[in-house]
Amino acid sequence: CAALGINSNMAFRLLRTMEDTGYLSRDAKTGLYSLSLKVLKLSRMALQSLEIRKFAMPYLEMLWSSFPKANINLGMRNGDEIIMVDRIDGNRLPRTYFTPGKAIPFHCTGLGKVLCSELSEEEVLGMIERAGGLKAYTADTITDSGRLLEELRRVREEEAGRDRNEYILNDNCSAVPIRDGEGRIVAAISASALSPNMTEEEIEGTIPQLRETANRISALLGYQAV
Repeated sequence: CAALGINSNMAFRLLRTMEDTGYLSRDAKTGLYSLSLKVLKLSRMALQSLEIRKFAMPYLEMLWSSFPKANINLGMRNGDEIIMVDRIDGNRLPRTYFTPGKAIPFHCTGLGKVLCSELSEEEVLGMIERAGGLKAYTADTITDSGRLLEELRRVREEEAGRDRNEYILNDNCSAVPIRDGEGRIVAAISASALSPNMTEEEIEGTIPQLRETANRISALLGYQAV
């Protein structure tokens, strides 16, 4: 209560919520609380993101040297959320600002499309339902589930996701997957820029080097391309 600046009733409600959601266990005899095993899921995500970042950042810096006007982004999926793990900002203004840890939409960003591209149709529809539908951020945002499923099929086939003015007005992005030793998509990298800094065609042109960079990072994680 002292640390959070709340009263005992609020503290009790918070404890009950964490117990009900499975993150705390309460000893029936002593009434004391302890962390449950479910917390390990959160720690695994944190440890995995740190490991991937450690391997990825030197390669992302080399990629940025080829496209200094672009923002170079590293993202991961945590449940229904797409998390920006790290980012190297472009050297031109104006630019968009995303701090590490920021959650971005899965349906209208290059990173989100790549990270969801190999989910089943049922999993994608579940994400849409839990999000309360597909929110429109611009006039070009995909808001129809059928169109999104078709878009994800194309991303899966091409192993590249695109956001063309779908999340932020006049912002374009290309993204590709990073795979682990079992071939699973565990992260994605992208190049993005506002149109005054790089044209849509220039962002499209980053895809070959994005793929090369992602393949190098994936190899460090144990992935062997067929």
